[in-house]
Amino acid sequence: MEVPPIHPGPSSDELLALQGDHRSAHIWEGELLAQTLRVRRVDEMWDFLKGKVLHPRVVRRLKDTCFYRILEIGRLQLDWSLVTALIEQWRSEMHIFHLLIDEATITLQDVEVIYGLPVDGHPVALL
Repeated sequence: MEVPPIHPGPSSDELLALQGDHRSAHIWEGELLAQTLRVRRVDEMWDFLKGKVLHPRVVRRLKDTCFYRILEIGRLQLDWSLVTALIEQWRSEMHIFHLLIDEATITLQDVEVIYGLPVDGHPVALL
Protein backbone atom coordinates (compact mmCIF):
# COMPACT_ATOMS: atom_id res chain seq x y z
CA MET A 1 0.00 0.00 0.00
CA GLU A 2 1.50 3.31 -1.09
CA VAL A 3 1.23 6.06 1.51
CA PRO A 4 0.68 9.50 -0.02
CA PRO A 5 3.27 12.08 1.04
CA ILE A 6 2.13 14.82 3.35
CA HIS A 7 3.48 18.32 3.59
CA PRO A 8 5.43 18.29 6.88
CA GLY A 9 5.73 22.06 7.15
CA PRO A 10 3.56 24.50 9.05
CA SER A 11 0.28 25.55 7.47
CA SER A 12 1.17 29.17 8.23
CA ASP A 13 4.62 30.44 9.13
CA GLU A 14 3.62 33.96 10.16
CA LEU A 15 4.41 33.16 13.82
CA LEU A 16 7.73 31.52 12.94
CA ALA A 17 9.84 34.65 12.53
CA LEU A 18 13.18 32.81 12.38
CA GLN A 19 11.94 29.78 10.44
CA GLY A 20 13.99 30.61 7.35
CA ASP A 21 17.18 30.19 9.39
CA HIS A 22 16.17 26.86 10.93
CA ARG A 23 17.22 23.57 9.36
CA SER A 24 13.66 22.27 9.41
CA ALA A 25 12.86 24.76 6.62
CA HIS A 26 15.27 22.84 4.36
CA ILE A 27 13.47 19.59 5.17
CA TRP A 28 10.07 21.12 4.42
CA GLU A 29 11.33 22.44 1.11
CA GLY A 30 12.58 18.96 0.15
CA GLU A 31 16.27 19.96 0.14
CA LEU A 32 17.47 17.38 2.71
CA LEU A 33 15.64 14.25 1.62
CA ALA A 34 18.71 12.00 1.38
CA GLN A 35 20.58 13.17 4.47
CA THR A 36 20.59 11.60 7.92
CA LEU A 37 19.36 13.95 10.63
CA ARG A 38 21.67 14.71 13.55
CA VAL A 39 20.84 16.48 16.75
CA ARG A 40 23.00 19.45 17.58
CA ARG A 41 23.28 19.69 21.33
CA VAL A 42 22.94 16.31 23.02
CA ASP A 43 26.65 15.48 22.90
CA GLU A 44 27.60 18.93 24.16
CA MET A 45 25.33 18.47 27.18
CA TRP A 46 26.83 15.10 28.12
CA ASP A 47 30.37 16.39 27.54
CA PHE A 48 29.57 19.33 29.82
CA LEU A 49 28.22 17.05 32.56
CA LYS A 50 31.03 14.48 32.32
CA GLY A 51 33.20 14.58 35.43
CA LYS A 52 31.24 17.39 37.05
CA VAL A 53 29.79 17.11 40.53
CA LEU A 54 26.29 18.50 40.57
CA HIS A 55 25.23 20.78 43.39
CA PRO A 56 23.21 18.88 46.03
CA ARG A 57 20.17 21.10 45.40
CA VAL A 58 20.26 20.21 41.69
CA VAL A 59 20.55 16.51 42.52
CA ARG A 60 17.66 16.79 44.99
CA ARG A 61 15.46 18.53 42.40
CA LEU A 62 16.32 15.91 39.77
CA LYS A 63 15.49 13.12 42.20
CA ASP A 64 12.28 14.82 43.33
CA THR A 65 11.11 14.98 39.71
CA CYS A 66 12.45 11.45 38.98
CA PHE A 67 14.72 12.78 36.23
CA TYR A 68 17.90 11.71 38.04
CA ARG A 69 17.53 8.28 36.43
CA ILE A 70 18.36 9.84 33.07
CA LEU A 71 21.70 11.02 34.48
CA GLU A 72 22.32 7.54 35.86
CA ILE A 73 21.64 5.99 32.46
CA GLY A 74 23.93 8.49 30.76
CA ARG A 75 24.46 9.09 27.10
CA LEU A 76 22.64 6.67 24.83
CA GLN A 77 24.22 5.51 21.60
CA LEU A 78 21.60 6.21 18.95
CA ASP A 79 21.36 4.87 15.43
CA TRP A 80 20.75 8.11 13.53
CA SER A 81 19.82 6.26 10.36
CA LEU A 82 17.07 4.48 12.29
CA VAL A 83 15.93 7.78 13.83
CA THR A 84 15.81 9.34 10.36
CA ALA A 85 13.85 6.38 8.97
CA LEU A 86 11.34 6.60 11.81
CA ILE A 87 10.91 10.34 11.28
CA GLU A 88 10.21 9.69 7.61
CA GLN A 89 7.55 7.11 8.54
CA TRP A 90 5.81 9.27 11.17
CA ARG A 91 2.22 10.18 10.37
CA SER A 92 1.32 13.15 12.55
CA GLU A 93 -2.36 13.07 11.69
CA MET A 94 -2.67 9.66 13.36
CA HIS A 95 0.35 9.77 15.74
CA ILE A 96 1.78 6.50 14.41
CA PHE A 97 4.75 5.15 12.50
CA HIS A 98 3.55 3.58 9.25
CA LEU A 99 5.97 0.69 8.62
CA LEU A 100 6.02 -1.93 5.89
CA ILE A 101 5.05 -4.71 8.29
CA ASP A 102 2.44 -2.82 10.34
CA GLU A 103 1.80 0.38 12.22
CA ALA A 104 3.42 1.25 15.55
CA THR A 105 3.31 4.00 18.11
CA ILE A 106 5.29 5.01 21.18
CA THR A 107 3.21 5.54 24.27
CA LEU A 108 3.90 7.43 27.45
CA GLN A 109 3.97 4.06 29.20
CA ASP A 110 6.83 2.97 26.90
CA VAL A 111 8.85 5.97 28.06
CA GLU A 112 7.95 5.15 31.67
CA VAL A 113 9.27 1.60 31.31
CA ILE A 114 12.44 2.54 29.42
CA TYR A 115 13.51 5.41 31.69
CA GLY A 116 11.72 4.58 34.92
CA LEU A 117 9.96 7.94 34.83
CA PRO A 118 6.57 8.10 36.52
CA VAL A 119 3.73 9.14 34.25
CA ASP A 120 1.10 9.45 36.96
CA GLY A 121 0.66 12.43 39.24
CA HIS A 122 1.37 16.09 38.73
CA PRO A 123 3.21 17.33 35.63
CA VAL A 124 6.79 18.54 36.02
CA ALA A 125 6.93 22.33 36.00
CA LEU A 126 9.32 25.10 36.89
CA LEU A 127 8.33 26.82 40.11
